[in-house]
Amino acid sequence: MRFIRIELFLFLLGFASFVCCRKDNQPTQPITITLWDKPLFEIQSYITGNWKMQYSIGGISVHKEIEKNNSYMLLKPDHIVIGNDPVGIVVDTSIVWVKTDIGTNEFTYLLSYSWSGYLWPEHYVVEQIKNDTLVIREYVDDGFRLYYTKY
Repeated sequence: MRFIRIELFLFLLGFASFVCCRKDNQPTQPITITLWDKPLFEIQSYITGNWKMQYSIGGISVHKEIEKNNSYMLLKPDHIVIGNDPVGIVVDTSIVWVKTDIGTNEFTYLLSYSWSGYLWPEHYVVEQIKNDTLVIREYVDDGFRLYYTKY
């Protein structure tokens, strides 16, 4: 009788540990964080880091360009560095965050910077982070969406 109790106890213990175990290799759900509607400090905290360009989509004919020059972007809350392998650093300047109305009483902050190779400042909407990819969009009609991954 005592032997049956021990077997039953061990069986229940083994069964409970099997049922209660969590697999560590379960697939994770894709994470999408919308950033254009967030406060400035939150946008800055998510985008700070080193980013490698993967591709861009857009333009008048809406085409996709795969990045071949190993372009990168280094972002701090108030500074941006953009470069690539063939040319080196192209932009190394401060960011000016511009709050702008995008219609129907919705606002976003534009990531804006000026650089010596261009007459007008560049303006980008920081749209989202989808999985590990930062998506920013040129703030112009028929602009490009740029896709960067963190490295």
